[in-house]
Amino acid sequence: MGCTISVGLQKGGVGKSTTTALTSYILAEQGHRVLAVDFDSQGNLTQLLTQRSPYDFVHRTSLEACKERDPRPYIHAISDNLHLLPAEDFLSQFDKWIYTEVHVSQQMVILKNTLDVVKSDYDYILIDLPPNLGGLTLNGVCASDYCVVVCQSEPFAYDALDRYMEIIQAAQQRVNPNLRIAGILISLLDARTAIGNYITERIREEYQDFVFDTVIRRKSRIIEFSVEGIKIQTKADREAIAMYESFVEELKARVSR
Repeated sequence: MGCTISVGLQKGGVGKSTTTALTSYILAEQGHRVLAVDFDSQGNLTQLLTQRSPYDFVHRTSLEACKERDPRPYIHAISDNLHLLPAEDFLSQFDKWIYTEVHVSQQMVILKNTLDVVKSDYDYILIDLPPNLGGLTLNGVCASDYCVVVCQSEPFAYDALDRYMEIIQAAQQRVNPNLRIAGILISLLDARTAIGNYITERIREEYQDFVFDTVIRRKSRIIEFSVEGIKIQTKADREAIAMYESFVEELKARVSR
């Protein structure tokens, strides 16, 4: 049975999609069977992994999978080990759909029930969540065995952190008692700035063992992956990927306890 891990925070631009994409890619390269689930209507994960427009997947996305409670017809193979459940703009209709057409008892477990159909086919299922606390995020958290919280080392993301941790705790108490926090990943650190280092120190002081040792530093090569696709060919590629490889090893250790 696979391990389902969501990647989230209700603040945009903190590196959730990049973290989901590179973590999925690295796990697949290591020989694990991985399903990456794009649960953000912006479709950034879909675009990064496929190098295609999200609009190429209209009516073949995680929204249709949830409506049918079966992801199998909509899974797109990136490689033998890495598969994707895509997203595009119409996923923004998810909240309206669940609150008008789905029984209240099922509203927060739609994604969980959908992914359970294929959970035994994968070693890891990674869910990229949107930058809000709506039905998509709540479903993603409730579908998870573990949550990775991605927090950019800047004030707005730091301010969002405590509320997101409360959301995870509420999901654990009300919906999924087996849910655990894998950890907080500090991302996009610019070590040249005093505020970035200060926020990093505050997060470590306040959340202690919840925080991953790995810190994702801001690198232009990582941004270029979104345009060129993920590659491990040059020294710059290897340096960029190395941070995420370190994170992946920590993550695997934490979710296998």
